[in-house]
Amino acid sequence: MLSACAQFEQEVALCPNAAVLEAPGELVRFKEGVATGPENVLFRTKMKYVSGVCDFDEKSIDMELSVAMEAKRGAANTDGKAQFTFFIAIIDIDRKILMREEFPLIAVFEKDDDDINFSESLTLTIPRREGLAPTDYSVYLGFEMTPDELAYNRRRQKRR
Repeated sequence: MLSACAQFEQEVALCPNAAVLEAPGELVRFKEGVATGPENVLFRTKMKYVSGVCDFDEKSIDMELSVAMEAKRGAANTDGKAQFTFFIAIIDIDRKILMREEFPLIAVFEKDDDDINFSESLTLTIPRREGLAPTDYSVYLGFEMTPDELAYNRRRQKRR
């Protein structure tokens, strides 16, 4: 009888929770100065999901983040572009905002394309406070929007 024994030692790096915020996770942008009807939509964009892997030591957490998004061309979009900004905010266990950064993007629709799926990858370095584990931090994502755009999104989401 033969037997083999192998011992594997692996430490899994636990990451901060990463999540897309509900209301700012979708953006509908209209032509400026007109009613919010379907004929005036420039584009719709949505964060579909976020994932990350990380490595850490006692001083910081390095997190590789990937954000999958989609954009849909609206009836009023004549230039074939969706220009928007998304943000990432990092908070600690006390809900204190440690960092908030904005990332401008331009999604370009090909001639006959009305839908685009794409992803953005970036690296975050989060300074660690003594005594806090990586899971004591949270990373939140959303789109920058005007107060009117945010109110429109909240009304839409309540109807779902």
